[in-house]
Amino acid sequence: MMMTGADSNNSRWWKGAMFVTAAAFTGKVLSALYRVPYQNMAGDQGLYVYQQVYPLLGTAMITAMYGFPVALSGMMMEQGTDQKPKEAEVTARAAFVLLFLLHGLLFTGLVFTSPFIASWMGDPQLAGILRQAGLVLVLVPFISMVRGYYQGLGNMQPAAVSHLTEQVIRSGAIIGCTALVVFNGFGPYAAGEAAAAASVLGAAACAGYLYVIWRRRDNPRPVVVSEVIQRVKEIRGTFLVRGLMAASGAMIFLLYQWVDAFTVVRGLTEHAAGAQQAKALKGIFDRGQPLLQFGTVLAVSFAMTVVPLIQKEKTTEGPDRSAAYAGFALRLTLFTGSAAAAGLMMVAEPVNIMLFENQAGTGALRILAAALMFSGMIMITSAVMQGHYHFIRPILFLGLGVVVKAVGNIMLLPAFGIKGAAAATVLGMAVTAGCSSISMFGIQAVRLPSGTWIMKLTASLGLMMLLLACMNFGYEWFSTGTHRLPAAAHALTATAAGVVLQAVLVKKWGLFTEEERMHLPFFHHLDNPLKPKGEKKR
Repeated sequence: MMMTGADSNNSRWWKGAMFVTAAAFTGKVLSALYRVPYQNMAGDQGLYVYQQVYPLLGTAMITAMYGFPVALSGMMMEQGTDQKPKEAEVTARAAFVLLFLLHGLLFTGLVFTSPFIASWMGDPQLAGILRQAGLVLVLVPFISMVRGYYQGLGNMQPAAVSHLTEQVIRSGAIIGCTALVVFNGFGPYAAGEAAAAASVLGAAACAGYLYVIWRRRDNPRPVVVSEVIQRVKEIRGTFLVRGLMAASGAMIFLLYQWVDAFTVVRGLTEHAAGAQQAKALKGIFDRGQPLLQFGTVLAVSFAMTVVPLIQKEKTTEGPDRSAAYAGFALRLTLFTGSAAAAGLMMVAEPVNIMLFENQAGTGALRILAAALMFSGMIMITSAVMQGHYHFIRPILFLGLGVVVKAVGNIMLLPAFGIKGAAAATVLGMAVTAGCSSISMFGIQAVRLPSGTWIMKLTASLGLMMLLLACMNFGYEWFSTGTHRLPAAAHALTATAAGVVLQAVLVKKWGLFTEEERMHLPFFHHLDNPLKPKGEKKR
């Protein structure tokens, strides 16, 4: 049985991972939910405007959640934070200085170049919204420093709570501000400005919470400016590279959204679709983005924690223990990603109608669903390689996938429209996932799933798809039209049935051992009702 005799410190790390997972899961729910009323109020063109600037907002906040904090916490753990608390604080402050300089330059550059960026996107009206969204860059240095400092001490609570704070404030403000703008007769660009301002407000609330936590930390250590400057010189290259590498896997969808922001509207406009129709089609295509991000939350959260944990286990317990953790994370990612992909393919139409009022873009959404499996593999394989100090390969493979995506958009958009853009996304991610997997296996950094396990996973997916196909047939037989209420009933009941079936098969077929399920609260709680009568709880 895997991970036998794990000490309390390792247990704390996995509990921390699940705490962050729960926060990230809730955040992704909120992120998906606020887009629904936003699209319903502002329309597909309004969603297009927001999604054009969202990659900037998302990139900033992902580096502040999954990138630079991971790099900082890794450096603190290497120094031994328990034995050298002053060293940890010096390193944290040095990281802040580096990030302040970097993001200050980025914000200044954005202020002056936003008209050119907007024109490159094919829509000069986006310039002001880009500048407004860029304000979030000013907050990233402090957010990253405090999160990374506490993660280096093994305390995941500040990262989790601050993430929830940011998401709750941002979601509520976006809905409220958009409603105020739309109901007063303003157009989609005004709605986009309101959404960008609300996003900055959410980041400011996150920074405010972390400021309170930072001020209340135990035994703050006085540091000398010269020590901080010296540490800046020591870590500058390593810290920035590690931070960007750690965030690269979590930014997979955002990088593809950057490509779409610069190519989809221009490509559609240049090939038969008028400017207004192209913007509306881009908004329809963007309906799939929150669903894809929501489907990979487990992989993102485990990737965030597995990097320092693998480094720690490799040093203290040896490569076998490290490979065991990586193998568990890989199997979990394969299970959740493939199940989410198969499920979304089967219920794409009712989900689309339930959330966005009509079935426009359902074909593209079904194609995009396949990306869920590949994106999860990218995130976890990148994290494992980074845990073994292979930082360059993941970014090279990710860059290769982005190039494939960009070329795919250019070639497929004229012939197939937004379905071509969706296919390009899947193709690019498949290339990155394949290269990353081969590289990870080559360095023997993970225990590979057995052939029996793969067969069980395939069978479980087949049964789930058969169940959902039967339910789809039943709903089509008894229901007519495309109204939201019956579509919602269809989508929710089908999703619930698929989740329950998969949970039962996890237990019955042993896809994860009982000890592994102890790290998965949902499945752990299911163990009790699934135990035969008379069997005692272990």
